[in-house]
Amino acid sequence: MGFSGKRLATVAGSMIGILLLQSTLLYNVRFFGARPDLVLAMVGSIALLRGWSEGLLWGVFGGLAQDFVTGSIPGSHALAKSIIGFTLGLLEGKVFRENAFLPSLALFIGALVEGIIFFLAAGVFGQIKWSFVFALRMAILPAAVATTIFAPLVYRLCNRIYDPPRFGSL
Repeated sequence: MGFSGKRLATVAGSMIGILLLQSTLLYNVRFFGARPDLVLAMVGSIALLRGWSEGLLWGVFGGLAQDFVTGSIPGSHALAKSIIGFTLGLLEGKVFRENAFLPSLALFIGALVEGIIFFLAAGVFGQIKWSFVFALRMAILPAAVATTIFAPLVYRLCNRIYDPPRFGSL
């Protein structure tokens, strides 16, 4: 997981910036009635590019930051995003960096799993208002699609952070 202090600050700053963007300017942007989760897209992208250890680390960091900003069940975002970061990180090296489709597909599946984790967490805390099928159709699937729409952009951002272009190259 070796990275410099500069890269640590860059990733942390980018994660906070994406969270602020998601919570302010993009707050009213909805696709199929759901908001995109750019923090999840960033955690998943980092995991695919750098492996399970960084996916887990940034999943906890981004999730705790999102818990703080959204006021949701404490630790729920951190738990879900760390699981997704760890799991997608196991795919490191199996997804081509240049191909935007495979990371997007992996992030779509990750977003579905995150929605299911949230549904189960709501059940543990007695906050289930819908049946699983209704939640899947009305919330989980639309949120996964909304997140996937932004996945290629976030993936490219993360790829730039970890593999910046060299001087004189395009």
